[in-house]
Amino acid sequence: MKVQRLGWAGAKITTAGLTILIDAIEDYSGGKFFIIDTIDAQYRFSDEVKADYIMITHLHRDHYDKEVILKVLKPGGKVIASSMIADVLAADGVPNILPLELNESFTDGDVSITPVFAMDGIGDKQVSWVVADGKHRILHGGDTIWHNQFWAIGRQYQSFDAVLLPVNGTTMYFTNPFSPVPGTLTPLQAVTAAHILHAGTLIPIHYGFNKPGVYEEFPDVVGNLKAAATEQNVNICFLQPGEEIAWN
Repeated sequence: MKVQRLGWAGAKITTAGLTILIDAIEDYSGGKFFIIDTIDAQYRFSDEVKADYIMITHLHRDHYDKEVILKVLKPGGKVIASSMIADVLAADGVPNILPLELNESFTDGDVSITPVFAMDGIGDKQVSWVVADGKHRILHGGDTIWHNQFWAIGRQYQSFDAVLLPVNGTTMYFTNPFSPVPGTLTPLQAVTAAHILHAGTLIPIHYGFNKPGVYEEFPDVVGNLKAAATEQNVNICFLQPGEEIAWN
């Protein structure tokens, strides 16, 4: 299994001859309250990738890009989505949707794809995705906040080779009413979640963008990640867009 980080929260997983994308986007211009303009947002992959399966954790515009889906999905490929958002995707013109209920698995040979519990920071419908190939297993957490189901997921799966988790602990000033509670995992929460999930490696995603007074990132994300990881003995692998980690 090989995991490549794309821009922002995007990931490409290759295993057993399959290419799987999660939250893979290139167009960051559709944000309602802000537009991400970091180096992450400049990363492009769609001219070189054809996907067998594409998953979306939720429909925020920094996680869902219909044009990329239409461009990179192979003929006969599937967009695997939570049943909570499948009708919205269909209405938006997304083809070949396979809806799954929470904890319902789709399998292709040795590869299984399963949506598991997640919580969105502002109450939208969201899941995390578990991808396993019989030897290796990863979890992609979208932009989940802290929740008590990390323990249940950890007990169910026992271990993950890697978990891709948001780490920017953002304060979102555009919520109404305003809440100072972070709308994604903070560095400490992400490291703790990785520990609870029995993850071999934490791959940080969803960080590096700060817009004061609108979308403020947790202070010193990388430094706080490293400190928390040292305290909890969690291995961190910082991947830049295009970089990858592989297990034989």
